Amino acid sequence: MLLVVFKTLLLTKTRLLVYPVLVLAVLGWLSLVGLGLVNSLLWLYEGVLGVSEGLVITSRGFSPLTALVHYSEIESRLSNISDIVVEYYLVTPVLVNGELVILKSTNASVNLSSNCVLVGVELARELGVTSGDYMLVSSVFTGEVYCLEICGYTSGYVLEAPYDLVARIRGVTPGYYSYVVVRGSSEALSRVIEALGGRPGEFRLAGLITVVLTRIGDNRTRALLYRALTEAYITNFGLQRDYVLYFAYTVIVAGVLGSLILGLDVTRRVRSVLGVFRLMGVSKRALTVVTTLLGLTVSSVAYSTSLLLYMHLEFFTLSVLGYTLKPILTLEVALLVFSALTLLHTLGLLLGVYREVE
Repeated sequence: MLLVVFKTLLLTKTRLLVYPVLVLAVLGWLSLVGLGLVNSLLWLYEGVLGVSEGLVITSRGFSPLTALVHYSEIESRLSNISDIVVEYYLVTPVLVNGELVILKSTNASVNLSSNCVLVGVELARELGVTSGDYMLVSSVFTGEVYCLEICGYTSGYVLEAPYDLVARIRGVTPGYYSYVVVRGSSEALSRVIEALGGRPGEFRLAGLITVVLTRIGDNRTRALLYRALTEAYITNFGLQRDYVLYFAYTVIVAGVLGSLILGLDVTRRVRSVLGVFRLMGVSKRALTVVTTLLGLTVSSVAYSTSLLLYMHLEFFTLSVLGYTLKPILTLEVALLVFSALTLLHTLGLLLGVYREVE
């Protein structure tokens, strides 16, 4: 009898069942896109600069592309700490063929002549240049134009050059850097944070931690700790990490409530069919089981469609300094979102059965 009820609902209300499939597919897709954009935004500068782990030391500024910290200020505090690897980087936005890209100082172990530049493979492909060619690079800070020789390739969508050349293009005297990356054990990084004036106990020292040095007087700074490099600078736009996360929670709640309301609405639309089956002697428990199976079937089709749309449609994609800002979510998070939406949609159907069927 259960199979008969299930088939009857599918055959007699096919057009009606298309409606929840479409609505759930859109809800699922928008939920994934919203959460994915939040995740991508929170790691924007990490993607632009290619920083993924360690302790990042920088200073207060509009962005890490404009912030500067002096070598002596960092070295004097870290000189007595062992078992750490310290890397200094200077970055600056430059114009190449009218396009804004990142110029970054090379690692100290890379030897290049004074007018040489390494070009990212993706950037070289877009610009149509190869090793041995020359390119004109314009500084956005000084307005000067430099003719540089392409001496090789690097990864990503950036240019890399010797530190002295990057400093000249950036318009700063030697010794200034945009950020410093410190790598080491958790114990060593704790000592680094303490040496900078921070409190290491506030964060779990894994992944990426950002320390922003804010000057509060002559030769005195205050260390502010953040969970991500981007988090330290989005406050300049009036955004707090918690506000961005609140938006993510709002997206989830909206999707969940939408699924619940949809379940109630679908049950209301098929109550006449359910009423006929009750008159035929089908128990309320049997109708509940059928409704649950129907909800799971509709949800499976809808969220499979959502996942395909999310993977293949790129409506919400923005290129920022070569970093593609687009929705990024792990499969685990996507499955968690779908599970929550499925659960609430099915709950809405069951509540509808108990409300609509005598």
